[in-house]
Amino acid sequence: MKFSQHVVVWTEDPEALRALFEDWNTNDATAAPGFLGGRLLAFRDKPGRYVIQADFESWALAQENSDRPETAKWAEQLNQIIADEPKYEDLDVLAEFP
Repeated sequence: MKFSQHVVVWTEDPEALRALFEDWNTNDATAAPGFLGGRLLAFRDKPGRYVIQADFESWALAQENSDRPETAKWAEQLNQIIADEPKYEDLDVLAEFP
């Protein structure tokens, strides 16, 4: 079963968040086990609040990715630019549409 993780964050520096997201996509995404893609989303009604969405082939492969040193480094960098603790939401993908 496919798996999606959402990380909800707050920041006053959306450009730093975008740069961090794009850097990971350029330099680390191909090495992440089971990574299918991701999105950076902004809440329209809550300025400064964002969602980082990462999709994986399975929960198990997402956990393998979480255990990588590169992922830990990325999380440290994320924590430097966000205003509060990130909120992680783990979701099983039940259906998809094109």
